[in-house]
Amino acid sequence: RISLKYSRAIIDAIHSGELEKADYVNYGVFNLQIPTTVSNVPDKVLDPSLAWEGTPQEFEGTLSKLARLFQANFKEYADQATSEIIAAGPQL
Repeated sequence: RISLKYSRAIIDAIHSGELEKADYVNYGVFNLQIPTTVSNVPDKVLDPSLAWEGTPQEFEGTLSKLARLFQANFKEYADQATSEIIAAGPQL
């Protein structure tokens, strides 16, 4: 969860076109593109690894666990999904 203040700042960045011009990094397992900066939003809000309060090893373990849970849950719907949707899921 993030505060309403930061949610609004992200929405403002979408509406202003700021995010179209932003630099992004790829977020590994989930293949998500995360902006490196957004005006009025702390970096740790954008990057979950910076907000993590445990060790880097615990973060990676939790990230892998979440990806496995997502994959297991998705199996129920995989027969209804296109190959592109399936390929967009988490990659371990």
